[in-house]
Order: sequence, then structure tokens, then C-alpha cells
Amino acid sequence: MSDLAEYWRDIKPYLKERRKQHVKRMGDSATKNIKALGFEFTHYQSNHQFSINTHKGTIDYWGTTGTWIERKTKKRGKGLRSLRKYLELEDSK
Repeated sequence: MSDLAEYWRDIKPYLKERRKQHVKRMGDSATKNIKALGFEFTHYQSNHQFSINTHKGTIDYWGTTGTWIERKTKKRGKGLRSLRKYLELEDSK
């Protein structure tokens, strides 16, 4: 077996564990930030997806990527900052 193949075989478990820790950290951080929004939500542990019930409908938020999509209008964005801004714009109408 080549040196490169051995390297990747040896590092694969480390990379998997590091990814798992990253996903858990991002999910925990997202949970804390979603709670701060003040809306009721459901957290799906398997993929760290959140279903947030707002006054305009349900918004799906993925904690690992920061992507959010409003189910009714299909409006989408990236990050909690843009989600907060979108909800504030909706409140002012």
C-alpha cells in the first residue's frame, strides 16, 4: 500500500470524530441562539434542524449551515442575523 493510502486510512477516524464534535458544537450554539429569538421551536437532534413557529408561519433553520427557509413563501437566507432582520422587517409591516 502506498504511503498516501496509509495516511488517509490512519487519519479517517480522527477526521470523523472532529466532524462529529463540530456538528455537536454548532447544534448546541444554534439551540442557545434560537432560544434567544423568543419563539417556540422544535429541535430535530439527528441533523440539528429547527422548526421555528413565528407569527408569519414556520421557518426551518439548519444549525450546522445557518440556512433558513420560510415554508410558506420559500424565502431563504443564511445566518441568524439575517433571520432576525427578516423577522423584524415582518414585524414592522
